[in-house]
Amino acid sequence: MAQHFKDTSRCYVCLSYLEDPVSLKCGFICCLKCVDSLSRGPGGQGIVCFICPEVSQKSDIRPKHQLARLVSEVRALEPQLRAILRMNPRMRRFQVDMTLDVDTANNHLYISEDRRRVHCVYVEQKRRVCPERFSASLCVLGSLRLTSGRHYWEVDLGTSAEWNLGVCKESVPRQEKVDLSAESGFWTVSCKEHITFLASTRPVTELMVSPGLHRIGIFLDFEMGTVSFYDVGDGSHIFTFPPISVAEPLRPFFAPGTQAKDSGSFMTLCPGFSPSVASAAGQGHGTLSTADTHAPWVRTAMDTSPSTGDPAP
Repeated sequence: MAQHFKDTSRCYVCLSYLEDPVSLKCGFICCLKCVDSLSRGPGGQGIVCFICPEVSQKSDIRPKHQLARLVSEVRALEPQLRAILRMNPRMRRFQVDMTLDVDTANNHLYISEDRRRVHCVYVEQKRRVCPERFSASLCVLGSLRLTSGRHYWEVDLGTSAEWNLGVCKESVPRQEKVDLSAESGFWTVSCKEHITFLASTRPVTELMVSPGLHRIGIFLDFEMGTVSFYDVGDGSHIFTFPPISVAEPLRPFFAPGTQAKDSGSFMTLCPGFSPSVASAAGQGHGTLSTADTHAPWVRTAMDTSPSTGDPAP
């Protein structure tokens, strides 16, 4: 509920609290001041919605007085909301020592010797043939098969502009292109081009996440049936999937960007809990919408072919 109120109070355009909120013809809501930053319609007439092609004329723009009052109340409750939505430090009691399962890794993913770091490479890696390996999509699973209890792990994202993280069913297909959706057994958060963050719901949920996000904490709670994501940097909550129920093991899921997208950066699984790790890790998010945004996807081996301007492998 707290998350809902906070999200409703945000402007999609400036990503700040709504000021003098207004609605367009299609129902899109933003700050009055943000209307001037929207694209113009054909011939400079009217205003094009931020998320759909609907054109609104000046007479279509309506003030949202009741919403303005709600936003004012939410802003006053900001300190309490922050406390409710913050990452609970006690989750680190459940931190697991996560490594990567090389036998599931697509052959265009390089896995470090300690099995904690992964990134995409142009040169196909020579590995044994096994049915559990992802052959079409650039992803890899964690070594743990999780069936009960509570589990927490952290992932350093490096400088990559594109990535996918979360959990999936043990039984997800390995020989075809991955469809990142909860319906297909994937509960993930994704990043596109550094600035677009998505949760794999249906329809896809666009997330409000700081572009300074560098390390994600993932908390899987079988007792509650939830998978939650946090920004370890400031302890803010990113997203929690609605309760899920599965009758098979869940696997941690990792999909780094292509070499052209990650600039040679590694996705790194952080070591298990220790006082020094917790101390180092101590060093505004929320749901934006469930609009008609393109669903998250995982790159395929076809995307690893160097294009003009790409660095040599």
